[in-house]
Amino acid sequence: MSGLGRAFAAAMLATALAYPGNARAADVSSLSNGVHATGSMVVQTNFQGTPITIGGDIALFHRGNLYRLDLLSLAFPGPASPLNAVVGALLPQGGATIIYDGVTGAISAYSNANRSFYSATPAAPPPRNPAPPSGPRPVAADPLEALAGIARQLRDVQSASLQLTGHGTTNGHPVSNIDIQLKRQIPGKVPENYHAQFALADDLDGFPVQMLVNVIPPTPNDYGGTARLDLLTVVAESPADSVFSVPGGYTRVTNIGDVLRPPSR
Repeated sequence: MSGLGRAFAAAMLATALAYPGNARAADVSSLSNGVHATGSMVVQTNFQGTPITIGGDIALFHRGNLYRLDLLSLAFPGPASPLNAVVGALLPQGGATIIYDGVTGAISAYSNANRSFYSATPAAPPPRNPAPPSGPRPVAADPLEALAGIARQLRDVQSASLQLTGHGTTNGHPVSNIDIQLKRQIPGKVPENYHAQFALADDLDGFPVQMLVNVIPPTPNDYGGTARLDLLTVVAESPADSVFSVPGGYTRVTNIGDVLRPPSR
């Protein structure tokens, strides 16, 4: 998956199904120190051409460049859905946790039920113009190099747009609504089409209280679908370092799917 694809996939991890009620406002002056939010998610996707909807409760922690998403529950909406038993067998009791470091790109996931964890860090590309080993560092970046960097990022993008679509009220907050669309075609790869909508709370310093992401598959049998995040409580607090760390004594696994596997009986 491309870097842009991973970014949208990460956004889809933090998606949610709306519950009635308003979000609890936080002290805007403290949001820069960290946030703890709760809500719910709904993901509509295709599985071998069959549409499936999955929803559940989530908790989100954020501090600086660190993010943590707790999947607290997971279910197929609808009365007495027979697929809920399948979901119960897929998600360990007590849920699962995903941690993301925005600086290194490292992703960790763990389950308290089976006491296992997965961790991976992408290899960092070498700098294009490394600084000399000694001597003064450059005061400012070369503006032509900066423009060339933008061109490299957009090389395979057919179209992209970002629009302010208006203002309103979402989950009890006055919001500014942003619409983002992206189409990309990497040579030899299937087309990538993304559409995202964000409701940024004006009274929470632009913190998103709702997010909709749509990944458009190239064919009906390919992966695609929509995901929705609604944050219904937003509390300003600075999570401790331990919140963004895998607990000690857990067994490392090589496949993230093993984290979601219920403990053997």
